[in-house]
Order: sequence, then C-alpha cells, then structure tokens
Amino acid sequence: MELTKEQLLQIDNYIFSCGIKFYDVRTEIVDHFANILEEKLDENPDLNFKREIENIHRNFSDRGFSKLLKEKTKAVQTKFYKQSLKHLITFFKLPKIIVSIALFYLLFLLMNLFENKETFFQILTGLGFLYIIAFFFSLFFKKRKEKEEFLALNMNNSLFQIINNSVILFNSITIFRTSEGLLNPIHNSIQLGVFVVFVLFLWSTATVYYKNKNEVKEQYPNILV
Repeated sequence: MELTKEQLLQIDNYIFSCGIKFYDVRTEIVDHFANILEEKLDENPDLNFKREIENIHRNFSDRGFSKLLKEKTKAVQTKFYKQSLKHLITFFKLPKIIVSIALFYLLFLLMNLFENKETFFQILTGLGFLYIIAFFFSLFFKKRKEKEEFLALNMNNSLFQIINNSVILFNSITIFRTSEGLLNPIHNSIQLGVFVVFVLFLWSTATVYYKNKNEVKEQYPNILV
C-alpha cells in the first residue's frame, strides 16, 4: 500500500524530531521507514500509523538506529563523491586545456614586461585572493532562502576551503623565493606554470561546486536550495 504525502510528512517530522537535521539523509531514512510501513499497511490497513512509526524506531534500538543513520549518511556522502568525480572528469576537456595554454603564454608575455618579477607574482596572488573574496560572497552573503539543510551542500562548502588553501599555497611559493631565484627565467616560468595549473584547479573546483548544487536542486525540486 503506497503511502500518502501526509503520511510521508508525518514520518519526516518524526525523524526530524530524532535530531536528523540534514534533509537528504533524513529522506533516506524516511524511505526506509516508508517501505516497512507499506508492508505493514498491506497486512493491516487499520493500524495506528503514528504508533507504528514509534514501534519501528523502538525495534531498531539506539545502536540499531545509529547504525541505520550511519549507513544512510554514508550513502549520501558516497553519492556526493561520485558526482564530484564525474563533474571533474567532464570539466577536463580540450577547450579548457587550450585556454590554459593560451593563459600561460599571455602571462608569460606580461611577466617579461615587469622588471621586478616579485611584484608580478604578488599581483597574481592578489588576483587569487580577490577571486576568493568574490567566491566567498557568492556562497555566504547571498540572500539565503533554503529552509532545509543538506549534507551534500555542507560537504560542497568544503570545496571553498580547497580553493582558499590553493591560493595561500601559491602565495607561500612567492614569499619563500629568494631574490636570486626571481632572476632565474626558468624558475619564473615554472612558477608561472604552477599558477596556471592553480587557475585550472580553481576553475574546475568552482565548476564542480555549482554542478553539485544544481544536482541537489534537481533531486529536490520542491525544496528551496
């Protein structure tokens, strides 16, 4: 017997009251409860629905319910990692590589216009930090509409830390280079290559972030994300 929307909402409210705040994890557990309840309703259509939800929970025991929660949380995390890898692989196609080579050549020409190469690399680092600030504002200072929390989106926000750490790492390379090293054209070209790789990495990470967010929107079209 298929459950009604009202019954599914009743299960969802109960699971939420158990402290499961992430909507995507909660949905996994609600589906598990719903499958059991559908079988029970087939056997006895007149059973007390609310009491039966509590009975199912009670039958798990605290340890059993924790195991179920862990299992469903892992399912959401595994899906997130698979989606991120899929989006990352999709990103690295020929146009992106051509753009990266063109960017390296353009920056190489600009670098040669600077007598002080340290200034040039500091400018590049500054642009990286401006990107971080813009990305940060796009994440946290938009008008927030979502009423539900999602584990997938919570994990997605960790990509921001990866982007931030990448720019800091590039800045560290510039800080620890010696004056003699900055006069070496080969070393400068290598650092410039590292910067282009970072740009490609930041670009891909941001792309994965927004694609993951769109996946959540598509999976839960009736929920504000």
